[in-house]
Amino acid sequence: MSAIRIRIFFEEVLIKAFSQKGNNIYQNFKITNIEPKKGEYNNQEYVIVDFNYELLTGAGFIVDRSGVASVTSQGNAVEALWTASIRSRYKYKTQGTLRTIANSFRCYADGLNFITPVQQAEV
Repeated sequence: MSAIRIRIFFEEVLIKAFSQKGNNIYQNFKITNIEPKKGEYNNQEYVIVDFNYELLTGAGFIVDRSGVASVTSQGNAVEALWTASIRSRYKYKTQGTLRTIANSFRCYADGLNFITPVQQAEV
């Protein structure tokens, strides 16, 4: 897959995630970095995505926002956890915390079976 198609894929995933209230609440969405990572369990792949956009508030204000997301896939589903704050606060205060939150995101297809062994009832 080309770099442009990869970027478009992540744009579509993240826009779908944060525009659940409607398509008219943001503008100028831009991905600034894409970083693939391996998870600790079964080498599952995660992608850390940095992005910027402008939030259009109901009061008519435009708020610059920056964020970071973690995106992965389980089966046929794409799972994402996104975080964001106003751009000025992101750069100096919240970036580290939001990045830690995004990096902690995990999805497990095995449910809880990977944590607790399934016990067979004695017959």
